[in-house]
Amino acid sequence: MISTSSRRPTAHPILRTELEQAAWNHGYRRPNGEADGWLWFRSDEGVPGEVALACGAGDDGAPWFLAVEHAGVAKILASEFPAAISGPAPPSCKGAFAFAQQAEMRRALSRAFRLARSLPTFPFTQFEAEVAGLGNTEIDRIVRQRVGQDLFRAALIDYWGACPLTGVSDPALLRASHIVPWADCASDAERLDVFNGLLLCAHWDAAFDAGLVSFSDDGAVLVKPGLSAKAQTVLSVSNVPLLSLEAPHRLQMARHRKSFGFE
Repeated sequence: MISTSSRRPTAHPILRTELEQAAWNHGYRRPNGEADGWLWFRSDEGVPGEVALACGAGDDGAPWFLAVEHAGVAKILASEFPAAISGPAPPSCKGAFAFAQQAEMRRALSRAFRLARSLPTFPFTQFEAEVAGLGNTEIDRIVRQRVGQDLFRAALIDYWGACPLTGVSDPALLRASHIVPWADCASDAERLDVFNGLLLCAHWDAAFDAGLVSFSDDGAVLVKPGLSAKAQTVLSVSNVPLLSLEAPHRLQMARHRKSFGFE
């Protein structure tokens, strides 16, 4: 069991360098000071939320600590890294985690950066900046949609990493699937919301977009009676894992189910 009381200041040059390299390699490239043994870092891309790193008194620096300021990131990390033991968090952070191995801490740090870059409202902030100079002509509207869809796809890749149903991560085979279609969204913020999307392989995207499949609140696949046995075999509907859906996903998925007559 990891003892969180074994944390020590990060003044040791070798350990400090390890932490600085970890932050740099995983997107947090601006040092932002040191306090109470924690080294603070932020993104140079404007990604929201700082992180803090520290290490323990073990010969190899263990345990390795990660604290995150972004509440949404902290929540998802807690569910995705259940083996990590909660550690003492700096006052401004929403969660802190202790890892037995530096490699585990680095995986969580990488995930923290990708989540912070994908969660609301950062993709929408990027979108507003990129389309600020556009007008209201038809060409401008086409450009706005292209920019929005590109940012939405990038956010989904950051969030999901791969198709959650098949595990396929080849970008050319993946589609950014809106749960509530682009045209039916009430605002650009909703269109760019990562919780309004799934990253799906092309055949799953086609089935989902056509309303031949949907998902329950617990992430189980729902199939329309009219979907052929051959199609169900190709999709492997009986073998796909449950989707991991957050509460905002479930709200949008309820709209998808209602729109296509699943409930």
